Amino acid sequence: MIRAFSRFAYRIFGPAVHRYRGHFQLLAQEMRKARLGIPVEEYVSAVIFASVLTFLVLLPLSLALFLYVYKYTLPFAVLSALMVSFSAPALLFLLLMNYPIVRARSRADNIDAHLPHAVIHMATLAGTGTPPLTIFRALMGMKEYGEIAAECTTIVRDVEIFGKDLFTALADAARRSPSRHWSEVLWGIITTLRTGGDLRAFLSDKAEDFVHLAEQMERRAMENLSLLSEIYMVVFVLAPIIGVLMVALMGFFGGLALGIPPRLLLILLVYFALPLAGILFVILASTGRPKEVF
Repeated sequence: MIRAFSRFAYRIFGPAVHRYRGHFQLLAQEMRKARLGIPVEEYVSAVIFASVLTFLVLLPLSLALFLYVYKYTLPFAVLSALMVSFSAPALLFLLLMNYPIVRARSRADNIDAHLPHAVIHMATLAGTGTPPLTIFRALMGMKEYGEIAAECTTIVRDVEIFGKDLFTALADAARRSPSRHWSEVLWGIITTLRTGGDLRAFLSDKAEDFVHLAEQMERRAMENLSLLSEIYMVVFVLAPIIGVLMVALMGFFGGLALGIPPRLLLILLVYFALPLAGILFVILASTGRPKEVF
């Protein structure tokens, strides 16, 4: 369903998007790291199409809402409807264009959270003399390692199905991985195998480093969450209550707030500003929380 929508959008906006493909190189890189499995031109076309559809749907609905529900005058209703109809598609466009970046970072966080345990497992297998490709084959079926299992599946697929040699498959996986730490492991494995080094010793050292790093990140995340909880109480609890009360009082006594009627300002504050601020805070808090491991 989603892919059919994106293909239909590409038929409409694809030629125009393709002319500006050079501006979407960074987005294309993030999409590869996010494993979205869709060409960047098709994705951008779908984002534009979704934004246009949102505008076309919101404009008559919001106009009818302001005219017949809130009983605004026609000029004021048109102005309010245009504000809503332009702001919502613009927000949707920004969110969808940044989704690959968020998805790639989510995959990187998942990899980093499971990395200490996965590398310990790899070091144990390497210590028994297990061939490197067999090590990755063993990890690809272990769903408890999250995205690391998917990364190992890609490496094994490149070797066994696409016919790449192990070094090329590892290098490709390191370049497209969203996790810098996992890339370091893969590059280190390549170097160790090429120089005839001790793979078990290398993986054991990396596992120890990752365990210490995970402990430091968890302590830092807990400190950030403590700070965010205090910010939430002030900015998202006390400030909105005071703001709503002030706008309500201004509406009771008459007058304008920042040149805007108090009723419209109250609607924008309650239905748009506060939900948007809450969403942004949840996103901010989710980036600072300790990552879960199995």
